[in-house]
Amino acid sequence: MKTLAYLMILCTLCAVFLSGCAKVIPEPTDEAINPGDKIGDFIIITGDDSVFANSEDLPCRKQGEEERYVCESLIGKAINVSMGVYDDQYTGKLDELWSKHTYEMTINNLPVDLQAFGSIDRQHPTVGMMRHWNVVIGAEKPGELIVHSKGIVDGDPFEDTTTYVFVTP
Repeated sequence: MKTLAYLMILCTLCAVFLSGCAKVIPEPTDEAINPGDKIGDFIIITGDDSVFANSEDLPCRKQGEEERYVCESLIGKAINVSMGVYDDQYTGKLDELWSKHTYEMTINNLPVDLQAFGSIDRQHPTVGMMRHWNVVIGAEKPGELIVHSKGIVDGDPFEDTTTYVFVTP
């Protein structure tokens, strides 16, 4: 009986020791989300043009009467979830519009530190050069995240809530 008790204590100590050696990726708390943070099976990162996809590139459907959408993407596809700013008058004032705009974003009700992510420019086929906050979501498993954005660009307020659903190919 003593041998069994010693064996159980030894196994418990080994399990505690091994769990302390595992690499822990912190999830955001009430503090803002930063590049590299994880929310469940999702990683929030920055991206470049080679991985850039935006909600306008995805199959999306409006949900209800408000500005709420559901967009679907495949696991393994990185998606920039920021709304873009562009000069719809083609006056060359994108930098000015960007410097004066306001923007707030939450992912699953957690605030995003937009300054930590920086911005990225993208040539859009219809409206020309667009600038986005470089907030990119990558999914490891099927699931969904809710992104809420609001702000003001050139005096025009906007607000949007999009549920991104990641599915297996």
